Amino acid sequence: MDSHCSKTPFINITEPNEYKQLIRTLARGKKSARSLTFLESYQLIRGFYDNYASVTQLSVALMLMRVKGESAEEIAGAAMALRTTVDGGWQQLDVDIDWPCYGAKRDQLPYLLLSAKLLALQGYRILLHGDDSALPHRQHIAKFVNILGINSVSTAEEADAALKSAGICYVNADKLSRLVISFSDIHKELGLRSLFQSAIRCINPSNAALSLRSYFHSGLGDIHFNVARLMAESDSQLRQSKVAIFKGYQGECELSPRTSAVINIFQLSGQRQINLPTQLDGLIGSKANASELSPPWLSLLWLKLSFPSNNNGGHALDSPEAERAQAAVITNVMAILMLLDSSIQIDVAKKMATTFWQQRHQSVSIKRVTQLNTQGRSQPNADSIGSGGKACA
Repeated sequence: MDSHCSKTPFINITEPNEYKQLIRTLARGKKSARSLTFLESYQLIRGFYDNYASVTQLSVALMLMRVKGESAEEIAGAAMALRTTVDGGWQQLDVDIDWPCYGAKRDQLPYLLLSAKLLALQGYRILLHGDDSALPHRQHIAKFVNILGINSVSTAEEADAALKSAGICYVNADKLSRLVISFSDIHKELGLRSLFQSAIRCINPSNAALSLRSYFHSGLGDIHFNVARLMAESDSQLRQSKVAIFKGYQGECELSPRTSAVINIFQLSGQRQINLPTQLDGLIGSKANASELSPPWLSLLWLKLSFPSNNNGGHALDSPEAERAQAAVITNVMAILMLLDSSIQIDVAKKMATTFWQQRHQSVSIKRVTQLNTQGRSQPNADSIGSGGKACA
């Protein structure tokens, strides 16, 4: 086994007939077929990577799993296999927040980028990753990172430099693993999703202390929780990581301020839950106009600039969409602050997030901002992630 992210020894297949047996396990018929185990799913993906199977064989296996519905064991095994194909340099990075973005919204910009940029200003190191080839017709974050000054990187060395200078960077998934291109080609040819779309969100390539996981369809929350458990139990490098699982807006890895949210947090040392109330009432039926779906508008929001909108000479940053955008930023920042430090209460987190947003262009000392956190803690220094000179220290 080569030097990659996972150090847990798995049994790899060693000849093509073993791969065929995995396919037969899935395709024996209604009464005899069964789901793959965690190890078998790992072998299915890793075996293809090691050239023991053809694209046709992998495609057949993926579609058989798709028809019956992928299990947590199958997704976890695939994610572990993907981790082993990521260059080991990525796990050497100093990253606080693993932020996978594979959903891509339809009718809003990715306001999560403003949240991530805001957190980076507070000293947190954030690795964003996604696959811009999966949903090219949607608002994928890859289209917006450059205009916000977020570096797009291709190697662990480039990521390290970006994290040290700005605290944030984006990497497209095909730069993490060459398997991504194979899965993307299969998706394009067959027109069907596979367990890859769930597994790639779970790889946490830098072993960050906090990993975010979003889903859209009901029932996937429980599956993601079990995936996190299986991976933490099988990989020593993930045993200290905290995984936050929630329903994302249109499947993207961000919370909507217009609905309440339940965030389930998995960690081997214990599980907990955050119940976040609705942060923005109203704006029912309001939709973003064409100018509010362009990359420059996202940059204007960050820069506090304005320009005439299409609505009776008003200004874009006074529009309902601008109100929703700023509420989204504050909602996601406050949620992550509570994830990073379990002692921070909702009202304190919201006050901190609002202050961060209002003062994002000022030279605010961390000590001054941290004073907001002196009230509302349930227990001091509850989590180690929030230490080291960062805003919720």
